[in-house]
Amino acid sequence: MKRSAMAILLLVLLLVTTITIGCGKLNTETVSKTVDPSELQKVVIAQPGGSGESWLPVYIASYLGYFKENGLDVSFVNFAGGPLVITSLLAGDSQFALTGYEQVMKTNEKGKDTKMIVATSAKHPWAFIVSKDIETIADLKGKTISGGMDGSSPRGFVRAIVRHGGLDPNKDVQFISLPSGGEIGALGNGQISATFGGSNIKLDLQKRGYKVLVDLADSEQHQKVLEADNYPLFVIQVTEDYITKNPENVQKFTDGIVKAMNWVNNHSTEEIAKVVAPKFQNMDKDIIADIIEDTKKTLSSDGYFTQEGHDAAVRLSIDAGLIAKPLSMESVVDESFLKNAHAKLDEK
Repeated sequence: MKRSAMAILLLVLLLVTTITIGCGKLNTETVSKTVDPSELQKVVIAQPGGSGESWLPVYIASYLGYFKENGLDVSFVNFAGGPLVITSLLAGDSQFALTGYEQVMKTNEKGKDTKMIVATSAKHPWAFIVSKDIETIADLKGKTISGGMDGSSPRGFVRAIVRHGGLDPNKDVQFISLPSGGEIGALGNGQISATFGGSNIKLDLQKRGYKVLVDLADSEQHQKVLEADNYPLFVIQVTEDYITKNPENVQKFTDGIVKAMNWVNNHSTEEIAKVVAPKFQNMDKDIIADIIEDTKKTLSSDGYFTQEGHDAAVRLSIDAGLIAKPLSMESVVDESFLKNAHAKLDEK
């Protein structure tokens, strides 16, 4: 089947919604130079669902016009889960993927050459939330858990939590995948007894009276569960082929992300919340600020990877069955563009 036909089929079957953001009306800062729209290079970013707040620097770079400033016309495409995001990336329908560290290792183990070029989180940001009748992980025996798609990073996370709590994730619980936002109704009607979530979901469910059994935004719990202080879960993935053929675009993209990280490092929670408000449509500004404040606990300030974080991701991925054996950090990470971006920023 020709590539174009495959692309069309993929879009139809997966009901993909394309969202282009970063328009001038959303910018709160003036782009430092005028860019001719006809000269912009179009690139597509694939993301799971509506994506998460832990990729905050990517959205900041778009809303503040940093990508356009660097000559890129960026659009976002939503998919139902991480595995489908990577399918789009490998098919060439998207050039950058917002995905999880484990997914990149899983992809490379299958013989597909891809690299992580930036980590947007320094710590694992998820929490494990349970229904009101659950007190411990042991109480989940025989229950159903919302754990994302089979083979996804969320599934690896919830399996690790269940195992850490003394249950066998292969025998003692059932997993299902729900659409983003579906966990609220599913907890309410008893369809599930537990779910995972980042700051947005965690804070929402807490206000509804549900319990957070594990919160990796807490440094002590992070160390206890993952045996590491660092875990760069949220990353940006690119194929080796695209890196080889389009190094200028990869550098421009990375430059925008690093500039956005620097902006986040030097602005208040309220200022950040104001910029990303369009991402959280119909949400009160104070709630957005709460989400950003909680998210900042796990964000990366510079985008770099660590050996400690890599080793923790390998352990979780093997334990969850996402990969069969360890992969070296060098085989899945390329920090060359990140280093160049920081060098440019330091010169200014």
